[in-house]
Amino acid sequence: MATPVNMKVYANDDDALIIWNVPAAIPDCLGFAIQRRTYDPADPAMKTIAHEDVLPNRIGFVDDPNAAPGSTALSTVWPFQRFWWTDHAAAQGDILSYRVIPMVGTVGQLSMAEDLASEWSPIRVLSAPPNSRFNPFFNRGFVISQFMARYLDRKHLTPEQFKANISTDDEDVIRKFLYGYLGPALFSELRDAASSGGEIFAALYELDDDELIDLLCALGARAHVVLSNGSIKKKKTETSEEARKHDQNKDGRARLLAAGVDVSDMDRFTSPGALAHNKFLVRTDADGNLLTAWTGSTNWTTTGLCTQLNNGLLIRDIAIAQEFLDQWNRLHKAKSVFPKPLVDSNTEDKPFEAPPEAQAFAPFPTPPPTSTGTIWFSRTHGKADLQALDNEIKAAKAGILFLMFQPGSNGVLPTVEQAAQNPNLYVRGVVSELPADDQHPADDQQHADVAVVRDDQTQHLTTPIIEPEGIAHPVSNWALGELTHADVRSHIGFAIVHSKTLVIDPFGDHPVVITGSHNFSEPASTKNDENFLIVKDDPPLAEAYAVHIMAAYDHYRYRAAQVENKGLARTHDWMAPKLAESTEELRVWGVRP
Repeated sequence: MATPVNMKVYANDDDALIIWNVPAAIPDCLGFAIQRRTYDPADPAMKTIAHEDVLPNRIGFVDDPNAAPGSTALSTVWPFQRFWWTDHAAAQGDILSYRVIPMVGTVGQLSMAEDLASEWSPIRVLSAPPNSRFNPFFNRGFVISQFMARYLDRKHLTPEQFKANISTDDEDVIRKFLYGYLGPALFSELRDAASSGGEIFAALYELDDDELIDLLCALGARAHVVLSNGSIKKKKTETSEEARKHDQNKDGRARLLAAGVDVSDMDRFTSPGALAHNKFLVRTDADGNLLTAWTGSTNWTTTGLCTQLNNGLLIRDIAIAQEFLDQWNRLHKAKSVFPKPLVDSNTEDKPFEAPPEAQAFAPFPTPPPTSTGTIWFSRTHGKADLQALDNEIKAAKAGILFLMFQPGSNGVLPTVEQAAQNPNLYVRGVVSELPADDQHPADDQQHADVAVVRDDQTQHLTTPIIEPEGIAHPVSNWALGELTHADVRSHIGFAIVHSKTLVIDPFGDHPVVITGSHNFSEPASTKNDENFLIVKDDPPLAEAYAVHIMAAYDHYRYRAAQVENKGLARTHDWMAPKLAESTEELRVWGVRP
């Protein structure tokens, strides 16, 4: 009897990653269809199916007259010729289950091989339980994409016009799509503080988004903000001291001051030379009791919310919130310098313990994990924070997944590169700039199109480390040429992937998640204000970040190869080599022995 498809589903608040395997190539199989069930949230037993559908595919068969660029068809018609797929149409709060079915026959006459279909996956709820200590949120800042290429073409917008308009009501729909669930989560922290009489304490690197500024202004004196002067370049005629009087955030600062927000007209003016690079806040109730902390990679700018790939982490833990509030007070007291007590404090790790045992919360069947970890702030003495990061990477037993912005050549990237040489470790990630100096990126920097660490030149798609790039010219099955790396840098913003996230052994017994503002670089350690958390033994958090990272990696690895996709193969010959190529990936993700 033939062995059916083995399949698993991994998810975060906005995506579901479906990954599957078969023991051997299936005769006459031209790919796989994916079915999805959506369950009625009103049914506490999660047994009422509200909707059942088939996921679509945008790639048609070679020489299929219906496979015009930009067209789609159900995967029962154009099956997926691969072994994983991310369902980006899944939404926060959805209750979902999936099934993968081989499609056999010939083009135009395919049928489901029901005897080989997978079981329906266990039901997943796309959100964290309300009593979770760590709640991650992600945006959809893939400006290098077919979606954005079609959008710009339909709207007749240049990249510059798109960037200028996205903060206005004219582009409100695309703005909301791009900031995903990250934007509303951050906005809610400020709205909740305003409506409840609470206060917020924020340490911010950049501030230019109108909606965020308005929400801060609505809090008035109950918003306490340490706001840096951003990233300032020194003119040839200036001293560094003179240059530090300039303020990249002067417009936002002026609006806050006019609204009575507790912000100085000049504090944490450290640039040039150092960046006050935090983007964290702490929220209290009306009585001053700590409620939450927020950190992550997202600058409080329109580009941070919408045109860069970013994450945010909402933390419901009083002890951790207290550590961030203590750091806010240290920064507020330090003004625009780095006094020794501040750096001394940063150089000491700040561990946090497991929370009291939490109860399961319907419709979530298990209680949140009792994770532990460490908080780090910088700058530090002796690169203590980088050493902590290196120690975690070197301890990896199964795999390392990551997104980085500008790690430079003297941060953790060499440690990751070394780990990638170990055949027993699965290493995958995207680096926005390879490599670059974090504070003064050279305009004439040469960009690697594919990787720092390469497999054989003919195997681009298995490259462990890639840099974002777009397909500049229209190709078969694609409607339009995309923005390129250079286009985004020149016309929208320097960052493409701005998340700073490491996940170590994501599906092992002891997963580790590292995230915050820190670029995992030497300047972040030795010059800047930064923060990151090392969270251990929190499988749901590791899964959420792993899905976020692999969505980015999968999106860019095809583009990194710059290989024209002519369409789906018309015979089953596609499967055996693809199966062999995917062996390592499928094993790590738990669907292959």
